[in-house]
Amino acid sequence: MKKLLITTFASVVFYGLGQAQKENTKTVWSIQDCMEYAIKNNLQIQQQQLDLQDADINKNDAKNAFLPDLNGSASNDWNFGFSRNINGVLSEQNTRSSSYSLNSNIPIYNGRQNYNRLQRAKLQKVANQYNIDRLKDDIRINIANSYLQILLQQENLNVLKAQNDITLEQIKRTQQLIDAGNLPEGDVLQLKATAAENLQNIANSENSVAIAKLGLKQILQLNFENAFEIEKIEIEFKELLILDQDVSQIVGTVLKNRNEIKLAEQNIKLAEKDITIAKGAFFPTISGNVNYNTGEITIQDTPTTVPFFDQLNNNKSFGFGARIDVPIFNRFRVKNNVGRNKVTMLRSQNQLEQAKQQLTQNVYQAYLDAKASDTSFEAAKVAVTAQERAFEYAKNRFEVGISNSLDFTQARIAYQNSQTQLLRAKYDLLFKVKLLELYYGNAIE
Repeated sequence: MKKLLITTFASVVFYGLGQAQKENTKTVWSIQDCMEYAIKNNLQIQQQQLDLQDADINKNDAKNAFLPDLNGSASNDWNFGFSRNINGVLSEQNTRSSSYSLNSNIPIYNGRQNYNRLQRAKLQKVANQYNIDRLKDDIRINIANSYLQILLQQENLNVLKAQNDITLEQIKRTQQLIDAGNLPEGDVLQLKATAAENLQNIANSENSVAIAKLGLKQILQLNFENAFEIEKIEIEFKELLILDQDVSQIVGTVLKNRNEIKLAEQNIKLAEKDITIAKGAFFPTISGNVNYNTGEITIQDTPTTVPFFDQLNNNKSFGFGARIDVPIFNRFRVKNNVGRNKVTMLRSQNQLEQAKQQLTQNVYQAYLDAKASDTSFEAAKVAVTAQERAFEYAKNRFEVGISNSLDFTQARIAYQNSQTQLLRAKYDLLFKVKLLELYYGNAIE
């Protein structure tokens, strides 16, 4: 038995480790992988999904409120000493008796409160779904930002490595010119100092890549020690159609489709329904009832006692009725409850207007930022082309001994800086366009 328990325990442990290892074997993540994983494992979304389940339960409660209830009861009593017999005379006798009943209350009318509670439960479920969708939108934009930061840092690292390769090649060729007596010895020293600085910049850039990956891991809630790489994607800007649209048209579409607006509008509907439910307490309530009763009694030392089931049959009774409750004065409790819900509705309306104003501001800001980034990106491309030509010119002059290493280094640094600025402009434009598209309702890919 002990051996069996050990074997079973080991099997469970190894199975759990195998499952954990299976979940952690993924090392290369696409942006879609990241978004799907983050949405699936986000604790806030899981919490909201529990609220969605709770909304389903509340809806079932509201439906079931239309049904009659049914309650049964049974009692058994013993009495010792003097009691009245069947002739009404006090005598000393021991008795045992039991009674049984079934009762049902039937709701007929309560100011339509049951109906309105059911409608409210349906509205609440929709509101919970809008809230989940809003959280998913926020997660997607956070993932996109972190993912693009990694791509930016990786491309910046590639630029630095490529520039360092150029510097190392120039050191080799400069040394050959020095050995041939065409250049002074000092020219190679400047290039070696530049190569040392390049290595330092590469190390800092590698650290920036690691930090960017760490940030995305944190959003995904992955183990920081696990291997993690992102999928390389080609970024092209062939068409920026959304920037060709009028910003007022974009704002109009956004205000119709965004989940935070839908959620705010749904909250107003919920508040209106709460007012209707509260007003229902002003009306009378009508209910019906049905009951069935029976019982039996046994007197000790009485041989003429009627059999148990015959007594139940003989003592049975059946009844039904109706009841109306009319509210006359309840210390203004219902009136105040209606007023309280009206205040809640006004708050919800204000929150909707605030959401619209904030979203409009965000869309205008995103649109203007994307326009400015597009202009900066185009300017950065022109600058890179110009700096590349200047660098090639300085490189050729340096190789034939017309210029010194300082001029060459300055041209290389200017070219490298222009490439870095182009990368930043490219990813800044990509992020801002994707942000605008997300507002517009397009999925991030």
